[in-house]
Amino acid sequence: MIQLGHLRVHLDTREVFSGGQPVRIGSRAFDILEILIEADGALVSKQDLLKQVWPNTVVAENNLQVHMSTLRKLLGDGPATIRTVPRRGYRLLRANASGERMDIGAAPVIETNLPSTVAELIGREEAIDHLARLLQVERHVTLVGAGGIGKTSLGIAVARRVLERFPDGVYLVQLASATDAKSVVDVFGKAIGAEPESGPITSARLIGELEGRRVLVVLDNCEHVQQHAAELAMAVTLCNPEASILATSREPLRIPGEFLYRVASLKVPDSGEEGHEVLQRSAVRLFLARARAIDPKFSSDEQSVFLTGTVCRRLDGIPLAIELAAARAAMLGIHTIATHLDDRFRLLTGGNRTALPRHQTLRATLDWSYELLNDTERTLLRRLGVFVEGFTQEAASAVVGIGAMSSDEVAELLTCLVSKSWVVAAAGDGNDRCRLLETTRAYALQKLEDHGELRSVSLRHAAYLRGRFDRTRAALQCAHLDVWHLQRERELADMRVALAWALGPQGDEQAGIELAAVAVDYFFDVSLVQECAAWARLALAVPRLATPLTRSDAHLRMQLLAGLGAALAYVEGPAKETHEVWAVVMSTAIALGDRHFEARALWGLFFVAQSAGAANEALAIAERFCSLAEDMKDGAQSILGRRLRGIALHYAGRQRQARAQLTLMLAQYERSRHRLPMLGLTVDHGVVGRATLARMLWLKGQRDEALSIAEDAVEAAYAQGHAMAACYVLVEALIPLSLLSERREGASRGIALLDETSSRAGFNVWQACGRVFRTYMHSMCNVEAQSLCAFSKSLDEVDARGYRAHHSMLEGQYALALARAGRTEEGIETVERTLARCDETGEAWYSGELLRIKGELLTMRATEGSSDERSSFDDAERCFSAALVDAVTQGSLTFQLRAAISLSRLWQAQGRADEIVPLLRPICAQFSQGLDFSDFLAAQDLLASINRSETGDVDAGVAAAPVPGARRSRSLTPR
Repeated sequence: MIQLGHLRVHLDTREVFSGGQPVRIGSRAFDILEILIEADGALVSKQDLLKQVWPNTVVAENNLQVHMSTLRKLLGDGPATIRTVPRRGYRLLRANASGERMDIGAAPVIETNLPSTVAELIGREEAIDHLARLLQVERHVTLVGAGGIGKTSLGIAVARRVLERFPDGVYLVQLASATDAKSVVDVFGKAIGAEPESGPITSARLIGELEGRRVLVVLDNCEHVQQHAAELAMAVTLCNPEASILATSREPLRIPGEFLYRVASLKVPDSGEEGHEVLQRSAVRLFLARARAIDPKFSSDEQSVFLTGTVCRRLDGIPLAIELAAARAAMLGIHTIATHLDDRFRLLTGGNRTALPRHQTLRATLDWSYELLNDTERTLLRRLGVFVEGFTQEAASAVVGIGAMSSDEVAELLTCLVSKSWVVAAAGDGNDRCRLLETTRAYALQKLEDHGELRSVSLRHAAYLRGRFDRTRAALQCAHLDVWHLQRERELADMRVALAWALGPQGDEQAGIELAAVAVDYFFDVSLVQECAAWARLALAVPRLATPLTRSDAHLRMQLLAGLGAALAYVEGPAKETHEVWAVVMSTAIALGDRHFEARALWGLFFVAQSAGAANEALAIAERFCSLAEDMKDGAQSILGRRLRGIALHYAGRQRQARAQLTLMLAQYERSRHRLPMLGLTVDHGVVGRATLARMLWLKGQRDEALSIAEDAVEAAYAQGHAMAACYVLVEALIPLSLLSERREGASRGIALLDETSSRAGFNVWQACGRVFRTYMHSMCNVEAQSLCAFSKSLDEVDARGYRAHHSMLEGQYALALARAGRTEEGIETVERTLARCDETGEAWYSGELLRIKGELLTMRATEGSSDERSSFDDAERCFSAALVDAVTQGSLTFQLRAAISLSRLWQAQGRADEIVPLLRPICAQFSQGLDFSDFLAAQDLLASINRSETGDVDAGVAAAPVPGARRSRSLTPR
């Protein structure tokens, strides 16, 4: 006899009693009950029951369900019950002594209809762990995210992880086919095993079926029946404190107690990552796993891995898109997929045959969710497709143009699209910045074009960006330049797209010209000089600007030419075209009476002249700039005019006046206030001004301080993220001063920085400077034919670009290297040619050093016996004396010391040692910095050797050193 609650079952006599009274039961029903009892709590499949109860008869499955319904009614709500395991079979449960229902067998089997086999879930390990912990404290968790993001797969994986926590069942309720409240209830009932034969499937019945049971219900794909799914989920959790809900939806169910978990994309590699780093990203791991499941030999070379990373990044790490792409890549190759990704909706088809139809193509996935939006939401979504990198509420309101909709109404719509996982909220200004995933954006743009709205929305987009980038004078006075720059940087990609459309064949000529006119200034400000030149040229090619008929067109043409001229200075150098462009800007500004653009043209012409080594011309332009600034009563331009004047005076050899100008300029300059309209907005003139000041201090003899200032200026420029300023400081100060100081390690570091930064930014002129500085450095210790040939070629390269700002210094070193290689006459000719050019252009800062180098070469020629010795020595002495006078006149203590050393050596060789000490010792006494420089140590050695020869005491040299702190070294030799 078996006791099942109020029933007693006698298997031997096949009788059933309730309260001592026999109960009528059909033979088939008793057979089923007997089989379940003998199974001892184990699962009995439907097939086994049909085979045992109707061994020689083929019957429909509903016959079994009729008898099951009879048995359940007989057992009632007692401690024993028959549990249906969906799609698997039945188990008989009964209560233990404490009243808890237990399997009759020893090993309970948890009811679940979760898929028995699923593909490995890659990249979700942390999410599964986190959600498993969440379900310990939260009774309703909803996974929200974009279509194809993997919500269903993640939900099933989490349910499997927590299976043992829900002994009364874990049920997957797939609502994809549901359309209304009734179908939601029907799908739910079928999932938990509620038999229709036992009565109508209603919400009340389902709640009753789950009452008191510790279950987890996974409600999958709720978005299209959100309200009905929410009502059922809330009813289940309210009526059963043991029940938990894990839902998946594109938007929240919005019921009390709901915990939202936004499912993120898989991790994709950054654009700069390579090799091993790319392979570590979960999106790439998923791609390769799916591709190799189809083709085990799928490419894994370095280029293929790079392209795989690019594809995954452009697909936003969306698992569905990645799996579709991987399947196609396994057949077509990763190169084909990467090349045709712009046509992703045609390309990415052919998903898993067992997947829902909308998961078998990327377009179908998005179409499904798009149709769930209302008309206004669809309109907003497709118009947001014009934004590339994201947008603010202000931008959306300005561009979408939906009737007379207010900004607040647009904000409310945006909130809806965020909640429905179409729009991604991103950190930004006021925390209101949003964006579309690239795949979503491509879909939105396609819809925009399908609705014939692309042109009108693109025009509003261009107009909005023009307003955002247009720098009015009032905007320039704000104290938050860094914030302004960050805001514009976020819209840079949008600017590119808007320009490409407006200046393209389907665009709008007027919009393109006006947008380019403000864009080129920004591209220049952020050091994108090649792009600045390219957009300026494209806009200038519009026929109406060739001969502008209106004042407005003439002004637009002038703006574009100014941007082109500024960029060409760094792309092509101070070449003929650069000068001509600025000359046109100048004449147009004067004709239009635009004094601000006249100042800008003078600024451009100044740097053309200065870069070309035309010191006299640069000084004249600087004076004109200062006069114009004074006439305009513009304090900012007056301060910056002092910088121009200081640079020009320095190169013209008037160091004391130059220092006075730069010192005053730096004392008065404040970055937040003194900005030139339409030029150099983001340049910190304090940083670049200190670079020129470092040169002057170096000449003055404050060489340690000069190098320190140069290094600090480089660090400041890089800290501000300004490539143009960083390269300027490297080229103007740190590298040449390190080379002149024979600090090769510092020079090498500076050249490496210059190479990397100028290559990345497209500064062709400064790339050439990096090459010539490198060959200069090599020539200091290597004068073999190959080294000299490289030096000569690099000199020719910068000369061809018209860049001669460092011409005298470079040519002086080249002449020395020639002489050290035994080509003394060529070296002398090089120096004389360079001196003649300096006389012609007015460049004088290095002229004294050139005279000293010429004297050294004349001395070398005399010792080689290739000319009249006496005449060469006399000429050399005249060169040294002239160099000394020049250094004293300029106030250049450094070059004064070097000229004095060269003259002293000549005198020592001629037996005129008594003239050396009165010349050299007072100069050395003026130095308090750079005591370990080779020239200062050479001077100390000279003084010591003279003292030894006079006293005959080999140790007397110690007493001869007039400046403390100097260490001993070999004497200075011509480099």
